[in-house]
Amino acid sequence: MKKNIRIIDIAQKAGVSIGTVDRVLHNRGDVSIETKEKILSIVEEFDYHPNIFAKALASKNAITLASFTPWFKDKTSYWSKPQEGIEQAVKQIKQYGVSLKQFYFKMDDAGTFTSEAEKILELSPDGVLIAPWVKRESLKFTHALTEKGIPYVFIDSTLRESHPISFIVQKSFQSGFLAAKLLDYGINDQSTILLVHVIKELDNVNHLLLREKGFLEYFENKKERGHTVFKIEVSGKENELPEKLMEKGIALDSIDGVFITNSRVHHVVNCFNHLDKSPKIIGYDLIPKNIELLNQGKIDFLICQKPEKQGFVAINLLFDHIVRKEKVPTENYTSIDIITKENIEYYSSF
Repeated sequence: MKKNIRIIDIAQKAGVSIGTVDRVLHNRGDVSIETKEKILSIVEEFDYHPNIFAKALASKNAITLASFTPWFKDKTSYWSKPQEGIEQAVKQIKQYGVSLKQFYFKMDDAGTFTSEAEKILELSPDGVLIAPWVKRESLKFTHALTEKGIPYVFIDSTLRESHPISFIVQKSFQSGFLAAKLLDYGINDQSTILLVHVIKELDNVNHLLLREKGFLEYFENKKERGHTVFKIEVSGKENELPEKLMEKGIALDSIDGVFITNSRVHHVVNCFNHLDKSPKIIGYDLIPKNIELLNQGKIDFLICQKPEKQGFVAINLLFDHIVRKEKVPTENYTSIDIITKENIEYYSSF
């Protein structure tokens, strides 16, 4: 009985109807405390778990999930990484009647977020995975999802004003603080440090601002070192960074350390190629261009946030919530991994 226990077996042992057992298992309807405790003790005694596979096959309604992430050009782009994890997870759960609809927005065009969000709301999926890259538009979208009763999970970053069933992210403030600490180890007192955001509409991208905050706070606590930190925002156009530095009166050869707050660190490295001695450079993520520069010694450290794992875990969180009817942890944090050319060969993204 313990191996193949069914709801009917629990009902017979408890002396109640199948419907009563079902109400207790799914926590709905009125059942007396005494009956509920009796049923739950039998469930615990025989380690009963519902057969979600059979349940899914018996259901007339397939489960449709939607993923909503930044558009990427090819496999060399950062956002192809979480997509790999998303697709791997869907392959494992499609036998339960789960399908995935993929939607993409352009990071430099908030209008595409709004238009694609409208398509998702029209589809009305059972659950949504979201990368809330643009804060204002994401808040409006998640509010609409809540009104429709559609659960959602965040990856890459989260928004305090929203109410996802869960999120899986790296702690942005701590990763920025760590980047500052690493950089400080490799430079002398009274150094010139450059913090670079390669992004448009920075004020609408919360997790990059948190990385900046953590980075600056570290040096606020290290005033005795006498460092000077400059912040620059660029869109990634060629020669844009040297021109902006020139406007501020900062010479490239006077910079001792550079922190780039996202995966576009390769956009910045080339600015220093002509110098006899390059500054210490720290950025994010193991995309091919960054890996090549890391192996060449042109990037000193890359901080990795396991984007493949984020996509994989997020889909499974939706699955557990929607299909298994399980309570999922609301907060999930990935490790803050420091990658160098010496250890990259042995690093796993999952």
